[in-house]
Parts: sequence; structure tokens; C-alpha cells
Amino acid sequence: MPTAPQSASASPAPQRVWVAIYEHPHGTDVHVFAHEHQALRLRTDLAKEWWSHAFEDDPPPDDEIGADYFERMLERDEFFTTQECEVETAPCASTAPTPPGDL
Repeated sequence: MPTAPQSASASPAPQRVWVAIYEHPHGTDVHVFAHEHQALRLRTDLAKEWWSHAFEDDPPPDDEIGADYFERMLERDEFFTTQECEVETAPCASTAPTPPGDL
């Protein structure tokens, strides 16, 4: 059975993304992912890469290393956070002042 075409005024379903923010002594890196597991994979990869530079003990398994690494790094001002967000699809209202000739 054919489906009725969407009207021009119908808004598309909101798209959800995961924003990963990695704050470290040299700056802040921001990444956007379509799936949460991708953001958490970045956290794991960072922890695996830097564990031996930060700690002398053996790293925990992959399913724990990301959380453990960043919990221990809090005291060194290194953070990793994720935030689920909705992609804005509606046009934004302008906040710019009206040009003098357009009043």
C-alpha cells in the first residue's frame, strides 16, 4: 500500500547525536557521533593510548579502562564527557540587529 507523501510543513523526526568532549592540558577536543557506542569507543581508545603515560600499574580490561582512566585523571584536570543532543532542524530566528534602512 503506498504511503501518503509528507506535507511540506511537516517537520522531520529529530535526529539524536552524541557529543563527546575531551578536555586535557593542551586544549579541548569535541567529536560528534551518530551512536553512543562510538563516543564510548573514543573514550576507551584514549584511555588505552595514554594509560602507560599516566600510571605505572597495569590497565584494566577494555570494558573498564575508559571509566577508570578518566576517574583517576580528574585530579589532573583531564575530563571526558558525553552528552546526548538533538540536531536542530528548524531555522533559527535571527538575533542580529535590524539594519538601519530596513526599519
